[in-house]
Amino acid sequence: MPEQVDIVLPGLFDLPLYELDPALVSGQLKGLNRILRLATPRRNNAYSIDAILRPVLGLGENGERGLPLAQACAPSEVERRDRVMLAQAVHLRADLQSAVVVPIELSDRSLEEIDMLINDLSGLFNAECDVTALTGGRYLVEFKTLDAPTHYPHILSVLGKTANPYIEQTRQDLDWYRLVNEMQMFLYQHDVNRERAARGELPINSLWFWGGGVPSGPPAGETGWYCDDALLNRLAENRGLSPAALERVADEPPSTSAAVVDLRLLEMLKTGAETGLEAVLLDVDRHLLQPLLEAARAHRRPLLLRAGYEFDFYLSPSSGWKFWRPPRSLADWVANDENP
Repeated sequence: MPEQVDIVLPGLFDLPLYELDPALVSGQLKGLNRILRLATPRRNNAYSIDAILRPVLGLGENGERGLPLAQACAPSEVERRDRVMLAQAVHLRADLQSAVVVPIELSDRSLEEIDMLINDLSGLFNAECDVTALTGGRYLVEFKTLDAPTHYPHILSVLGKTANPYIEQTRQDLDWYRLVNEMQMFLYQHDVNRERAARGELPINSLWFWGGGVPSGPPAGETGWYCDDALLNRLAENRGLSPAALERVADEPPSTSAAVVDLRLLEMLKTGAETGLEAVLLDVDRHLLQPLLEAARAHRRPLLLRAGYEFDFYLSPSSGWKFWRPPRSLADWVANDENP
C-alpha cells in the first residue's frame, strides 16, 4: 500500500445539515472545506467501518467480511479463536417486510438490566457458549461447537438499518440460526423486558453478534494508528501497531503512513445523541484535519479522507495548486452527489 495518511470519519456525509449553523458549515470548517475543495473525488465501494479498515490493517479488501475484533479481545487461554464473537444488546423492530436494528439507550439502569439478561441467558445456554462481560454493554461470547460467522459488520454500521440480509445469510447455517432464534425467544419472555415495556421503553429482544473470524495475511507493518476506540485499538495491537490517542494528532501529526480513525460522528448519529454535534465537528476540524493538512504539506504526504460515502477524497502533494477550484463544503456535496 502506498504511503499516505488515511483519515477515517464515518458518518461525516450523513450529518443533519439542517440542524447545523450554515456559517459553521461554510466558513468555520477550514480543514474539511480545504479537502473538499482541492481533493480529487474517487468512487469507492467501502461504505462500512469494516470495509474501510480491512486494507489499512492488512486484512485484505474482502468487503463481505467484518473485522476480526473478537479474537483480539479474547484471553490468551482461548484456543479456538475462530469461535469467539462480540455481542451487544439491541432492539429488533420487526414489521411485515423488514427487521430494523435499533440501539438500546445506555444508562446505569439499562446496563444493569442488560447484565441481568446476559447472566440468565449464559446460564441457560452454557452448553453452547461461555459469555464474558467487557465494557460499555459489550460481551465476548465463546461458542463451544459453532464456528463464528464472519459476515456480520461492526454494530455501528448496522444500527438503524435492516437486518434482513444478515438474517438470510444466517439461515444458511441451521445450527447458528436455531441458536440465535432460541436466544431471542428467551429474551422476549424475560421479566426484565416486561418491566421495560411497562415503563414504555424498548424491550431488549435480541443480541447483535459481530467481530467473528481470525486475521489472515502479514501484520499491518509500520503504519501509524491514531484512534480512541478501545476495541479497534485492541485489533490494531493484534496486527502489530502501536495505538495513539487522537489528541496526539494535534501535537505530533504523523510524518509517515498512518490511519486516523474517529468514530465520534457516527456514534452520535447512531445513538441519537446529536446534542453537541457542532462542537465535535469543530474539534475534528481544528485538532485533526487542520494539523494533518499542515503535516501533509510539510512532508509532501498525500491524504485520503474516507467517510463511508460514495466518494473518497484524495489530496495529493500537488493539490494545493488547484487554486482555481471554487469553495466546496459539506452542504455542496450533500445537496449534489455528483462528481464536479
